[in-house]
Amino acid sequence: MSLTRRQFLAAAAGVGGAALTGGVLADQVWPLLGREDLVPGRTPELVLPRQAWTTTPDRLTFAAVGDTGTGGRQAVAVATRMAQGYEENPYGLVTHLGDICYYGRIENRFEDVFLRPYGPLIEAGVDVELAIGNHDGEVYFSDARLDEIETELRLLGTPARYYRTSHGPVDFFYLDSSTPGLFGPGATDQVDWLDDALATSTSQWKVVCLHHPPYSSGRHGSTPGAEEKLVPVLERHAVDLVLAGHDHNYERTVPLDGITYVVSGGGAKLTPVRPSRITAAAASVLQYLHVEVDGDRLTARCIRPDGGLVDRFTLRAREGR
Repeated sequence: MSLTRRQFLAAAAGVGGAALTGGVLADQVWPLLGREDLVPGRTPELVLPRQAWTTTPDRLTFAAVGDTGTGGRQAVAVATRMAQGYEENPYGLVTHLGDICYYGRIENRFEDVFLRPYGPLIEAGVDVELAIGNHDGEVYFSDARLDEIETELRLLGTPARYYRTSHGPVDFFYLDSSTPGLFGPGATDQVDWLDDALATSTSQWKVVCLHHPPYSSGRHGSTPGAEEKLVPVLERHAVDLVLAGHDHNYERTVPLDGITYVVSGGGAKLTPVRPSRITAAAASVLQYLHVEVDGDRLTARCIRPDGGLVDRFTLRAREGR
């Protein structure tokens, strides 16, 4: 039997893991159980107080996470910690950095990869805003992939492939960095939109969210074309923070021309990260970000599923924009 990697993983996940895939696939599936997070996780049993957070013109608390789309044990562990983080310090927004569904179509897997892991947060009324990832649909840009993205946007209530939202003192700018969404044909439209949206923003904080990191020391590395096409726009408008996923690790850069870049792609699976000259903190670890904005100060904590602290950093809002 000959399967592509994607077909093989979809088959394994679709039947709930290797134990049910049969002898034909067993010797292929077992080595990938841990790496691909195919072992089902236990549904979080927390009941959270509904709409317990407070957002004001000066204050906002939110969470950020990326690359969660396995529906497996590790993804559920991160989602459970996010719910526990809500118990301790409630937030009304999750910024999802892409790859919300692996191993199959989102319509077939929505319960496994989203509704079940994030059930407590959803029941509490927390909003999820999505930056499209490269695995959200087919691997290659095609009509089928566009249909998959449209289904995903509908299921999550996401308004468009790229868009802007405002919460308290923060403007968020969500990009579609998949090919050719940001760096291929037609990319000029999205870059021009971002340029205009950033120029008209009057909020104290500007946070850009996308899947492919402009800068990364992980396996995929910095995204080709980002430094030439995207970074000048970010710098011109004094963006404070850029959040990305794609590399399955955590990394925070030193400020680069005043901008801090964070990769938070440890929502389900892990790949290595090797700190480079731009790295302030890095770890190959399952994690999410819990972020508090209070006036001109932003404090973020990178938290493991066991509650341990991976990183903590504080930013001050940019002045003289």
